[in-house]
Amino acid sequence: MADNIHIEVNCKVLVWARESLALNRNLAAEKTGISAKRLTQLEEGEKQITLDELKEFSKAYKRTIATLLLKEPPKEKPLPIDRRTIDSKDLGNFHEKSIMAIRKALALSQSYIELKHELGIEISKFNFLASINDQPQLVAIKLRQFLNLDELREIKNINYALEAYIEKIESLGIAVFQLSLTQDKLRGFSVTDGTIPIIGIKRGGETATAKIFTLFHELGHIILNEGGLCDLSEKSTIEIEKWCNAFSGEVIIPSAEILRMNIVQEQKQAGNKIWRLKDLAVLGNYFHAGPLAILRCLLENKLTTSAFYNEKHLAWNKPSFGRAKVPEGRNLAKEAIQEKGKTYISLAFSAFDQNRIDLKDLSDFLGIKFSYIPKTRQLLNA
Repeated sequence: MADNIHIEVNCKVLVWARESLALNRNLAAEKTGISAKRLTQLEEGEKQITLDELKEFSKAYKRTIATLLLKEPPKEKPLPIDRRTIDSKDLGNFHEKSIMAIRKALALSQSYIELKHELGIEISKFNFLASINDQPQLVAIKLRQFLNLDELREIKNINYALEAYIEKIESLGIAVFQLSLTQDKLRGFSVTDGTIPIIGIKRGGETATAKIFTLFHELGHIILNEGGLCDLSEKSTIEIEKWCNAFSGEVIIPSAEILRMNIVQEQKQAGNKIWRLKDLAVLGNYFHAGPLAILRCLLENKLTTSAFYNEKHLAWNKPSFGRAKVPEGRNLAKEAIQEKGKTYISLAFSAFDQNRIDLKDLSDFLGIKFSYIPKTRQLLNA
């Protein structure tokens, strides 16, 4: 009987909770099992909600019951601008999983700020800025020098290289998170209107080289102070996307440097514009890039043909190309570090070690159960 008692809620909060997940009333009715007619009555304040219904809304909208009982709808940041290469009718329409990933990034950034405050660490202001009228290649050269990216050449393991690039970018005062972006063809996003800029990159289903390209593409957005949700398509006609792609490509594969490589010089002298995968792989290992990215750079420098590039793009730009055929089992401690980054995880452990937060707080900041905390620390220090 207690579950059927009626509860007074602000109907505007119900509408806000539904719309924040980009659900229309019909979809919300499907997810909650509450009829569209009843849903309309609740949202228009004609009827009062029951506890059972409140629980259904909480589950469907991914909001706590306490949030749904607020007196007024809370203010939340809007989603970043949709910069995907899709039909105009799909622009701005996102799967709830994508919205939840962005929500999570925003929440993690607030936790990141809170941890720094707990430790008395000043929030660095990002000040490496440029204009879209600037040449992306020149901005890329400046960034490489500023972050001393050449020192990362010594890293042979591509996964360690990805971690090192993330730490370099975090040193600029940016929070970087790897999140589950399984829908909407999203590879990454960036947020520039908060206390600290945020970069989100796709965690699963991507090679480390692809993640590195996405990482610097999104950094390009932050440098231009124009965040967005991106698919990084080469076909994009959006000027800012083209700028960020060019910027990322030049950061990872500096044109002047690749043109000096012996393999490239030999191919150029022979007038050979057809490239072996073996040679592209050698170049890719040096530059921490995939063979397709290397080939794209060679195309831009007129060292291969459009026909050859398009042929290989069709063959290699597939979900299975360059992936492990037997994925490893879940490792929650590893996932926590990968998702939140070593900088965030280190801050959480530092706050705990200095008695600024307790064990439960640490578990909450890390997003893992108590039993996984020792393993997480072990992996962090490995």
